[in-house]
Amino acid sequence: MNTSDIIQLIGILISLATSIAAIMISVKSLKQNSKMIEESTRPYISIYGASTYIGSSDYYIVLKNFGQSSATIHEFLYDFDLAKCTKNTSSSEPFQSIDNSTIVPGQSLHALIDLNKTLKETKVINFHISYSSGIHKYDEDFCLNLSGNLGNFVSHRVNKGEELATISETLQDMYIHSL
Repeated sequence: MNTSDIIQLIGILISLATSIAAIMISVKSLKQNSKMIEESTRPYISIYGASTYIGSSDYYIVLKNFGQSSATIHEFLYDFDLAKCTKNTSSSEPFQSIDNSTIVPGQSLHALIDLNKTLKETKVINFHISYSSGIHKYDEDFCLNLSGNLGNFVSHRVNKGEELATISETLQDMYIHSL
């Protein structure tokens, strides 16, 4: 082999190495882009507590899809008997039939509970949710601290003849909480 052949062989090897590196970088970039797109469009199911204080205080356990895609719930478990503390007129347990249900983006489901009665038995409820969207499966665990809102209650007047003031205060609260 002469010098010209060696230089051509080195050039071919450098071109091959550069091409392989470029392909590897492209594949890695495509995987990262795919992961970023999936994370930005996936469903995000969450559990939280919410309160209303119009006339009387009510406490809700809220299940909401904060994501950009629909989610099908496969398993919804919790470690406290919610039927004991529900304020629903029926005696059924909240969320009992939610398995195999679909929740669209922005949709929320509420369970009205008696907070004082529940706090006498437990301060925390742990939830486990398994859900999917398309071929992707997700598992989430939440710890709902029921006493987390204590001390932050805002009550509205409920005096007869002051209904407009109650409505006004409620609308102001809604505006403040939307900021």
